[in-house]
Amino acid sequence: MLRTPHLIAALLVALPAYADEPTADSPPAEAPAPPPITVRGKVVDPRTGEGLPAAYVQVKTGEAQTIATELDGTFQLALPPGTYQLSFTTPEFDEQAKTITVTEGKVVELSISLQPTVVVGKTETIEVHDTIDTRKESATLAVRRSAATVSDAVSAQEIARTPDSNAGDAMKRVVAVTVSDGRYVALRGLEGRYVTTLLNGVLLPSPEPDRNAVPLDLFPTSLLSTMTVYKSYSAELPGQFGGGALSIDTSSFPSKLEVKVGLSTSANTVATGAQGMTNASAHGAADFFGFDDGTRRLPAEVPRNRAVRNMDSAQLEQIGESFTNVWTPEPETVTPNLGMTATVGNTTKLGDKRVGYLGTGMFRRNYGVRSGTNARTALIGGELTSVESLDYQVGTAESTIGGLGNVGVELDRNNDVSLFGLYSHVGEDTSSFANGYSEADSSTIDVSRLSFVMRSLAFGQLTGKHKLSREHGAELKWQANVAQTTRDELDSRDLIYSIDDQTGTRFYKDQPGSGQRFWQALADLAGGGGADFQIRYGNALLKTGALAQVSERSLVGRRFRYKWIGSDPTVRSLEAEEMFSAEHIGPDFVPEEGTLNEDAYKASLGVYGGYTSAEVQLDDKMRGTAGLRFEHASQHMTNGSPFAIAGLMTDVARSDNDLLPAANLVYAATPDMNVRFAYSYTLGRPRFRELAPFLYFDYIRRRAISGNPELRTTHIHNADLRWEWFPTENEVFAASVFGKQFFDPIEQVLANSESDATFANARSGNLIGAELEARKAIGDYIRVGANLSLLRSRVALGDDQMLQTTKNRALYGQAPYVVNVSVGYINPKIVEASLLYNVTGPRITDVGIEGLPDTYEMPFHRVDLALVRSLAKDLRLKLSASNLLNQRVRLEQGALAVNTYSPGVSFALGLDWTP
Repeated sequence: MLRTPHLIAALLVALPAYADEPTADSPPAEAPAPPPITVRGKVVDPRTGEGLPAAYVQVKTGEAQTIATELDGTFQLALPPGTYQLSFTTPEFDEQAKTITVTEGKVVELSISLQPTVVVGKTETIEVHDTIDTRKESATLAVRRSAATVSDAVSAQEIARTPDSNAGDAMKRVVAVTVSDGRYVALRGLEGRYVTTLLNGVLLPSPEPDRNAVPLDLFPTSLLSTMTVYKSYSAELPGQFGGGALSIDTSSFPSKLEVKVGLSTSANTVATGAQGMTNASAHGAADFFGFDDGTRRLPAEVPRNRAVRNMDSAQLEQIGESFTNVWTPEPETVTPNLGMTATVGNTTKLGDKRVGYLGTGMFRRNYGVRSGTNARTALIGGELTSVESLDYQVGTAESTIGGLGNVGVELDRNNDVSLFGLYSHVGEDTSSFANGYSEADSSTIDVSRLSFVMRSLAFGQLTGKHKLSREHGAELKWQANVAQTTRDELDSRDLIYSIDDQTGTRFYKDQPGSGQRFWQALADLAGGGGADFQIRYGNALLKTGALAQVSERSLVGRRFRYKWIGSDPTVRSLEAEEMFSAEHIGPDFVPEEGTLNEDAYKASLGVYGGYTSAEVQLDDKMRGTAGLRFEHASQHMTNGSPFAIAGLMTDVARSDNDLLPAANLVYAATPDMNVRFAYSYTLGRPRFRELAPFLYFDYIRRRAISGNPELRTTHIHNADLRWEWFPTENEVFAASVFGKQFFDPIEQVLANSESDATFANARSGNLIGAELEARKAIGDYIRVGANLSLLRSRVALGDDQMLQTTKNRALYGQAPYVVNVSVGYINPKIVEASLLYNVTGPRITDVGIEGLPDTYEMPFHRVDLALVRSLAKDLRLKLSASNLLNQRVRLEQGALAVNTYSPGVSFALGLDWTP
């Protein structure tokens, strides 16, 4: 068997290292160790006490050099012993010069206050064309150090050192963050419904009908600048805040021309080269790019104005023969994955205006095979027993297309506007097959499914920033946005055969869910805008703002199945394509619509809010922020389908008015050390999915999941205490404790002894936790990092929830611990290597009732490796491996495993060309 770590090591040794002036016959020289930092300081505005970003620090004696301060005004220099004259400049402030003496083994600490320029007569304008790269790790730490709230972030630079391909993968590196199914985030152990996702400051809806979280695989890492997790609340944020808020910031235009092209491929030990399954050959070439060519659309013969019931036989036969007669997954050898990216951006002059632009496009095609075992349980004689055990295989082909465009214009030195657009499309073609014994059927069964799902997000935003008074710090920001998320499930086909254990003969099961075809379209159109105004008054920064965001959602689904009306039982033993051929449609099978009222709903959510806050510099070391937010939310939902044969009709109309206070206190014990305290009162509204009675069927777990229109809004008290120390621009040590008190928390619970699920409010709950984080440089090239989260939650049940089995348990989806460890060797002359480890403790995925135990997802130990090496000045190679321990995903209910599978070990190879 090929041992990949040895292969990678051998390949790296064989590859040529890039050097500035290589020679043909000289051995590669060791890269010189970077000189130690000997000067460290901060440039501040004396009127506000805040750091001045992008101020120039120029060394005018010795070997001249110029650097720019970070976002919080800090800077570092590596100067040998001697005496130096430094110059500090930035527009609208007087230049200041300072002479310093650097001695061996000591660090010179500086605090520079630049005085605002007093202009008499003609004003001279100085333009600064350099900007700070917010994609750098040091920039994200600088923002974190100066922020008013408790937050953590991961930068584009950090993501580039990992095997991560999308935002979901990258989020696993953040303290107290867990990710399920590779795309859904939980913060501090609280699952997706308690996570608010913001894209460039705008609240995003989820495109999933069966989940309440935004799937982060919609965001390829090539489109990202930073991802920030706000763990304490401030009044500027939406009131929907539980575990925290995830803010996704996309790349903005660079200050100089940047062109980058990337090509990558990857393979997986479980999938690549294995015998997978597909149904793509029956459809068009557009499948390769994640789009349907129209062959899966509802046939034109199906009436749009009435249900397919009570029709004459000729009409039914015509409709039955119009469906594509493909039911059986085809075997296919899985090929390696493919990825491509391209980026171009610049800032230039257009007339007397500065214009910046950025364009990014990407395409990714991934293949997967999942083989596992799934079980259903029941209590028989007081013992937990498996009543169905199926071995299953799922084959997937997923294509992602993404594009980002950003154009900004600096109208003058005080006003600029920008227009941003993002489009992401994911198409997933899935074929699945399962076989095993079912107690309910008293026989062995075969279950197969073909499905094709397209998900997309289109987002546009127009923003403006206007400096009304530089002297008083008066500034107005505004934004208007529109977002459309869609999910189309096209012609999902489900088939069940029972197998005679004596003869091995298969017979088509004529029952709901077998011989079924399903179409569903979800569309969510959201739009709104907001404005924020701030002004400095004395030592206080006053802010106020307002926001309105409206979302309209519709879900439409139709179900059909072939009903057996024949008399010859041998027809039911035929293969599906022969059984449902034109010869047997009419005499043996007729189509029948089984659409339910729960298969369609319309819903709307309007959130209108306003806030005011004040950030006050209380003394040289302490600053505090206090704010109050008011939100009015109006939520409406009604369901029902004109094609329904049965089902529940529900009409929900609810509104909430909430006052949400927030306070954050920051004590700067030293320029590089903070102690933070925060308190807030926030909420968690029921999402559309949790309210809607739509009946979703989980075909892997073989159970139904439905919403609950009676859900109440969750309210939450939050408190945080954190100590953090930033000894250098890339190092941090932090320790945090926090607590949350929930009223009416919403959980996913089992609805019956058949393991079907729904949502319900518990009476109350609490969560306490501690977080430890460290990032440290060891020597010149080694960097280590680790973070640990310890969490404990308990839920109190109401009188209407006494059917739940466990009376003293953790909150749904909450893990007791999360651990991340990273070790990096960063030497651009040789290699940049990162070894990463992640594990999440056991967490409840289903709350048990009527004696059935809770279901837990067990710990998954993940080890990843990434290696980056420059081959030439403009060419970079990246090798990575994920899940090196080849761990299995395992869900347990009591002592029984109800779902297990192996995701396998993945290897990736990528080339980036930057001409």
